[in-house]
Amino acid sequence: MSDYVFTYPIEVRFRDTDGLGHVNNAVYLTYFEAVRLAYGLHLLAGSRLEDVPFIMGEATIRYLRPVFYGDQIVATARVSRIGTKSFVFDHQIRRGAEVVTTGTTVAVWYDYAAEQTLPIPDSFRARVAEVQGE
Repeated sequence: MSDYVFTYPIEVRFRDTDGLGHVNNAVYLTYFEAVRLAYGLHLLAGSRLEDVPFIMGEATIRYLRPVFYGDQIVATARVSRIGTKSFVFDHQIRRGAEVVTTGTTVAVWYDYAAEQTLPIPDSFRARVAEVQGE
């Protein structure tokens, strides 16, 4: 699992920046969300929000370099660990070859109608292994 197999291009917008001219720290969660949703839909062969049976339970971010308005960045994701009811996305944000931000988000398999967590199905585990070449 050394490679980030899913990428999502992002153009930094003016509204993403703060008074100091760089991307505001909270916006990185939005970048993580964008790649997490896109990768989740890809893994599940879905096209709608209703096709994503997981919610975010935790997030960590490490800010390495500032990012500025107009920068072309790429958000990347991979699944690094799958537990019983949750799994971990590893994230990187890159500007060219430079890694500017890293982090993780923990996703919890969830039944929205029943409002409860569920065990992660074997089919999802197999799909992650297939896509990530494990």
